[in-house]
Amino acid sequence: MKEVENIGGNALVIREVNMNLVRRCLKEQGQATKRQIAESTGLSIVTVGTVLQHLLQEREVLETGLVSSMGGRPAQQYAYNDEHRLALVLFPLERAGKRYIHSNVVSLTGRSLTKTDTVVAEINLPAFEAVIDELLMQFPAVAALGIGLPGTESEGKMAVSDYESLRDVAVTGHFRARYHLPVIIENDVNAAVTGYCRRMNKPAEAAVVYLYFPDRFPPGAGIVLGGRLYRGPRGFAGEIAGIPLGAAWGPELYASPAGLTEAVAKLVIALSGVLNPDEVVLNGSFITPGMLDEVKAICSALLPPAMVPQLLLVQDFAADYVQGMIVQTLHTLEPHVQLTKSKA
Repeated sequence: MKEVENIGGNALVIREVNMNLVRRCLKEQGQATKRQIAESTGLSIVTVGTVLQHLLQEREVLETGLVSSMGGRPAQQYAYNDEHRLALVLFPLERAGKRYIHSNVVSLTGRSLTKTDTVVAEINLPAFEAVIDELLMQFPAVAALGIGLPGTESEGKMAVSDYESLRDVAVTGHFRARYHLPVIIENDVNAAVTGYCRRMNKPAEAAVVYLYFPDRFPPGAGIVLGGRLYRGPRGFAGEIAGIPLGAAWGPELYASPAGLTEAVAKLVIALSGVLNPDEVVLNGSFITPGMLDEVKAICSALLPPAMVPQLLLVQDFAADYVQGMIVQTLHTLEPHVQLTKSKA
């Protein structure tokens, strides 16, 4: 990291860039003195001091005490206050025949402050509002909402949804108008593939397809191409249940290991021919390691050897889902500065 030079724009842009450098340094190092920050960022000590003064006033940075220095006066140490702003992540889930809204309040570093599973009669806007209202009272520093939903939002409304009460509803617009906060709505499998790639530290060029087979609903896919989540121009990418493979997705098929194995293999082969992923990840309560081996065998017989993706079975969809929602919601709270080099 180094001090900004030759940036098109004005002094306010340069100031924000320098603040971002200091923020990043403190997030990465945990605690640091003014001199340590200057050495890490390439900023001058004077500039670091000016930035710290502003961040201290906003309580985005805290003084954490004095530390001894090399023969001089003790130096003040600083730490990033990751509770300066918070994010609230929510999504519906079903367990043992009951419906819940899972909520998670997290700090700017992704640290969870509270997790709750609230039983609800129906997954609809009022159910979400009751949970959100209570948590905003407890955590007034919440500055963004992230809501995970199985389905697709297009042109401002839920065009596809597993929950009938949310179909054709402007979910994002409703919550933005009600709470006056940034709101993201993300498909559940898109969030899961994001969380999986973060958890597995996938490289920037990764091509991953994450297939999720819920117990009661048709399957969905999360797609990462070139290290980036791919939704399609209208958000419909990943709605794989409609691919005409002759598979009637549902409890009857899921209860037939042979039928399900064939259907999953066809799906993997079709996706391989279109997307050519490095990896296809499967998650479903009825998919076993033995079934995965059979799917691999079918794919190996019908695809060119070099084109067979790595097939993996993951067990904890919820963990990937939560991680992905946290990553995407916190992204809305990161300062973004558009930089352009000034022309010579």
